[in-house]
Amino acid sequence: MNIIKSAIILTVISLSWIFVACGEDADCPDCGKLTEGYLFKKVTQNDFAQFSGISGIEVDACMRYKVTSGTDISEGTISIVDDCCCE
Repeated sequence: MNIIKSAIILTVISLSWIFVACGEDADCPDCGKLTEGYLFKKVTQNDFAQFSGISGIEVDACMRYKVTSGTDISEGTISIVDDCCCE
């Protein structure tokens, strides 16, 4: 009986470890949180139209940006990056 309990505990611990490890991204340690004041998102059609002057912008690209007040994106802080955190 102790062997079965040990096997169950070991399985639960192993699965927990796998899910936690897979949820973390080494390049995005604070995934889903404000990182140095920046947020990440995929460029939408509306973003593309509004920020068409940004170098490299295209629909579905990843942009890094800061929010000025409320939900307004500060155009001067936008940059296109290779990977979006928390895609």
